[in-house]
Amino acid sequence: MPNWCTTSYALTGERKEIRSLYNKMKRLQGRKTPLVPNGFGVRWLGCLVKSLGRDPQSVYCRGEWSNVKLLEDGTLTFDTMHAWSRPAEVEMLIQSIYPSVKIWFIEEELGMDIFVTNDESGQFFPEQIIIDEESEGMEYYTKEGALKHLSELAGKPILTWEEAEEFVKAINEAQDEDGGEGHIWLHEAEIL
Repeated sequence: MPNWCTTSYALTGERKEIRSLYNKMKRLQGRKTPLVPNGFGVRWLGCLVKSLGRDPQSVYCRGEWSNVKLLEDGTLTFDTMHAWSRPAEVEMLIQSIYPSVKIWFIEEELGMDIFVTNDESGQFFPEQIIIDEESEGMEYYTKEGALKHLSELAGKPILTWEEAEEFVKAINEAQDEDGGEGHIWLHEAEIL
């Protein structure tokens, strides 16, 4: 059984190419039966690969897409759930068919310590920090938002990422000594 990786995408490029890809995805997910028999259904990435003219057996596409949207500015957004890591071979196929398309993503599979993005400026994915509180669950933040949240937890200003890491280390060491369940984990997206 694989670990499932979630990836959110934002695709930009010539409107004609973006609209063509969007229309393919919408048609495929509107089908009653999958274009290609599979265990995922009509949103299997292999169905998209087939509609782009390639054999799904030649492209690693063990996953599915969801939440397809065409924004007013012409940006196409969607999410995938894929075995182990993002579907990079599907990305390469899309770019070979639609050469103007630029693919922005944020990928997460914390069990394999994967949290990466190529959106360095945060234009599409500004929340590039995860704070995972054992007692509260995971939340996504911008770096500024994470520092503000950790300042509230600390009861004092935390102004730098180094201070944030020191605060979390101290909390976790105290929890380890007391056998408590108040651990906190920080995950900062690696920029590719």
